Amino acid sequence: MICRKTHFNHLFVNAFCFFSIITFAQEANTLLNAPEKLTNLLELKILLDAEASKKRLFTIQVHYGNFESTTTVLEEFKTLYPDLPARLVFETPNYKIRAGRFATEREALEVLTRIKRRFKAAFVLKP
Repeated sequence: MICRKTHFNHLFVNAFCFFSIITFAQEANTLLNAPEKLTNLLELKILLDAEASKKRLFTIQVHYGNFESTTTVLEEFKTLYPDLPARLVFETPNYKIRAGRFATEREALEVLTRIKRRFKAAFVLKP
C-alpha cells in the first residue's frame, strides 16, 4: 500500500512538472529600436569596410633603389607596359616601383611572368 502511494506521488509530481512546463512556456519575440545615429554609424562602417577591402589588392614590386635609378626604371617600365598602371612609392630609405592592382594572387602571378622577362627582381606583394 505504501509502495503504491509513493509511486502515485511520483507520478503526480512528474505529471505536474510536465504540464507546468508546457503551460508556462513562453516564446521570445524581441524588437530592437535602435537610434537613428546608430543606424547611420553602422551604414557608414559597412561602407568604410567595403572601401578598405578594395584597397587590399595584390601589386607587383618591379624595382627599388635611389630616386634617380628608380625614375629611370619607371619610365622604361611605362614604355614597355603602357597598359599596366605603375607608380613610384617612397618607403625609407628606398624608392620603389609598384605596378598593377590585382584582386587575386593568380592574376598578379600571370602578369609577373611577363614582367620578369625584363625585370628579374620583380615579385608579388601580398596585401
